[in-house]
Amino acid sequence: MEIPNYIFVEYSSDTKYLIDAFDNYSTQFLTFIPRKLPEYSSHGVDHTLRIINKNINLFLGAWGIILNQDEGLLLYLAAWVHDIGCIISREDHASASIKLMQKSKLLDPFPEKYVFCLKHIILAHRKSYSLIDVPDECDNVRLRMICAIFRLMDACDITRQRCPSAVYDIIKLELGDESNEIWKAHMNIKDLIYHKPNIIIYVDDINISKSLVDNLNCEIITIKSTFEENNLIVPTIIVDIDPKN
Repeated sequence: MEIPNYIFVEYSSDTKYLIDAFDNYSTQFLTFIPRKLPEYSSHGVDHTLRIINKNINLFLGAWGIILNQDEGLLLYLAAWVHDIGCIISREDHASASIKLMQKSKLLDPFPEKYVFCLKHIILAHRKSYSLIDVPDECDNVRLRMICAIFRLMDACDITRQRCPSAVYDIIKLELGDESNEIWKAHMNIKDLIYHKPNIIIYVDDINISKSLVDNLNCEIITIKSTFEENNLIVPTIIVDIDPKN
């Protein structure tokens, strides 16, 4: 795919080939993750592309965050690989993702620090992994900050695109009660936009998506100190009725 604009360096054809190979490897697993997560919101290629093209791209622009070459590429690669372990295990999918990433050997041509950094970004995309356990820096990479940004960007993929209503209409009778509520909560969120210092969530009904909004607020609490250490504005969530209603 086309390299997003937050990765601002012109790569050689050899490097672009390696990046494409990494994307293609991850896509193989992302395509079949529903085999292990039949009732969950999408963790597939669409989830990855929204993180890359919408969440990271728009958030960095809105917050005025400038990344160096390695930081931008690490966010991009992490978006592709962070969930591939779901093909093995939902509960420990971060560790499984790391194993699959290393097994591929696709990172061998990249600087050694890439594997080290990606391990931490993948583990830290789950709030159960404390950012205190992440080194502040790795060479020229502000690693703890990058981990915090990626955790937030992953958590912000909560709109109705993640649980399409057309699909829900077909599978709703097969879903358990909890999954039904999660799907309805996602379908209620029409859009999420970044307007510094706010993340604005537009919904049809204020109450239906409360669990998802509460979870996003919990994620923000876990990144608060890291954002402050890096002089970044900690986002405030605002939930509003979609003005188009």
